[in-house]
Amino acid sequence: MNKNRVNGSIVEKNGIWYARLYVTDENGKRKQIWRTTKLPVKNNKRKAEAFLQALIEQYSKECKTFYSEITVADYFELWLNDIKSEVRPNTYRNYKGNMEKHIIPYFREKGIRLQELKPCDLTAYYKFKNNTNSKLEKAEPLSPRTIQHHHQNISKALNDAVEKGYINFNPDVSSKRPKLKTFNAKFLNQKQINNMLTAIENEIIYLPVLLCSIYGLRRSEVLGIKWSCVDFENNTIHICETLQQSTKELTGESNYTDDTKNASSNRTMPLIPVIKEKLLVQKQWQIENKKEFEELYSDSDFVFTHENGSVMTPNYLTKNFRKIADSLGYYGLRLHDLRHSVASNLLNKGFSYVQTAEWLGHSNPSTTFRFYAHVDKTSKIAIASDYEQIFREEKSRKVVEKSAKIVEINSYRANLKILDK
Repeated sequence: MNKNRVNGSIVEKNGIWYARLYVTDENGKRKQIWRTTKLPVKNNKRKAEAFLQALIEQYSKECKTFYSEITVADYFELWLNDIKSEVRPNTYRNYKGNMEKHIIPYFREKGIRLQELKPCDLTAYYKFKNNTNSKLEKAEPLSPRTIQHHHQNISKALNDAVEKGYINFNPDVSSKRPKLKTFNAKFLNQKQINNMLTAIENEIIYLPVLLCSIYGLRRSEVLGIKWSCVDFENNTIHICETLQQSTKELTGESNYTDDTKNASSNRTMPLIPVIKEKLLVQKQWQIENKKEFEELYSDSDFVFTHENGSVMTPNYLTKNFRKIADSLGYYGLRLHDLRHSVASNLLNKGFSYVQTAEWLGHSNPSTTFRFYAHVDKTSKIAIASDYEQIFREEKSRKVVEKSAKIVEINSYRANLKILDK
């Protein structure tokens, strides 16, 4: 398969800028084409680059290049390679999984060319994944939400193809996907959270789970906490880094550190006494483990580690939490549902959306409202109480009016008796 495309560079030659193109001809052979810009080198680099770009666009339209014949599957393979250095390792891992396990094999079998791809072809893919046993780990169709992730990957790849001039428009814009079902997160009330924490008190994941259940931290945030971010003197924890799951193929390690999700997620939280006490115990535990393991100990600044000092990975935390939650009867509960539970419990205790958003690190209170308005019982209780008060006052008014009427009737009857005498 010929992977060349029209590209080039500007070259200085005898004081003049030249455009050097690499073009694939009709027979698939690559050749060089030189064109003079007639521009002196001095102060004309930008003009020479513009000349080169115009030339590339011209030859891309006129010549029969690799991209006029490339199949959808082949393009997706090249796209994966091109974006590897452009996106975060964790993002690339997701793209790679979806593309190589599902999308590329499907379109490889179909043999559709990139320039002939139509919206109906993509609709057929989404329908196929939603109606056949496409899951790799068990025999059942992919969920509409998973298919939506596939759509995002495909659309990103095709948008890049449009930007580079390989196709004129993105056919995925007009495709049809299965309708997304409303996602209803699971919530635990404070009593349920306390019961769970009691049950896992002797587990290695207890402390990170405790922090998630109090601060509503994401898994990457809690595992990204380092001792340098914990201020025992001023009683604060600075959430400023995240620990992301990756693969050795991409980064050489199974995980890597990154910035927080957004600026508001970079926040300083108060170190409440119960957390301070347990973190001090954790620190002492690491010191003792370091002495015991000696040179075999993996020393780092991370708060949450295993006995040998190796860093606790995101997947380890979530998988073990899920197992324990299922064993306690909270089937299907995810670690991230503790974040939902914190938001729900704060709102139900009467804290505002602004306060809850600040605690969770949301960039805007509207995000908090959009996700948690349906669980905010405080506003509903206030409305119900208001109505109850209205009806209570109405009932009291009627009782008073009825009493007054009875008094009036009794007085009238008494007057009649007096007249009869």
